Amino acid sequence: MEPDALVQCPYDRSHQVRESRLPYHLVRCQQNNPQVSRTLATCPFNARHRVPRAHLRDHVTSCPDKLPLELPPDPEDTARPACPPAQDWQPPPCQEDWDAGELELEEPPPFILHVTKGDLPVPC
Repeated sequence: MEPDALVQCPYDRSHQVRESRLPYHLVRCQQNNPQVSRTLATCPFNARHRVPRAHLRDHVTSCPDKLPLELPPDPEDTARPACPPAQDWQPPPCQEDWDAGELELEEPPPFILHVTKGDLPVPC
């Protein structure tokens, strides 16, 4: 797509629009021409393509922006290494001891602006 190339508006044949501005022009021109808008359909592959409703099926089959349909590969055709059975998997040993006494957590010192931990007074 060349942004400065001129294209013809499907709603008003006298409009020549830069290709880079076509999406904005189509929205405005569609609102300004409701009679013509009812006769045109939008291509499902490229919203810039506006074709007569009667020709939409022909356009869809030959649209240059139509992406080829790619189906996922058949699992029987692809040779993959077999996954290990689920019962062979063992969880790693747990490092936690829930029966041990509670850890004594130190309370963090209060935040005081411009004071470092060494400057705080020690409680008696």
